[in-house]
Amino acid sequence: MKERDIVEIFEDIFSESDYNLKIAEEDFRDLIKTDIKVKTIYEDWCDEMGYSLRKGFKSYFINKNESDNIWDTIFPNSEELDGYEFH
Repeated sequence: MKERDIVEIFEDIFSESDYNLKIAEEDFRDLIKTDIKVKTIYEDWCDEMGYSLRKGFKSYFINKNESDNIWDTIFPNSEELDGYEFH
């Protein structure tokens, strides 16, 4: 697994929790307690990204949410751009 794989795990857990960060964090903690492979990949990911093990999962979603909000600010009516080809 690489970073992309751990991010997919993050996203799966988050969507399975109905986008409730608190529940998702609990589910992720349970996962890394039982799956050593995921725990190792998560530790490597945190090290590469500069996150602490305790806050890496939550930090990912906070940063992702901030990034999504930036794009919403730049393109508030992005649905109007569907099908438009940028040159």
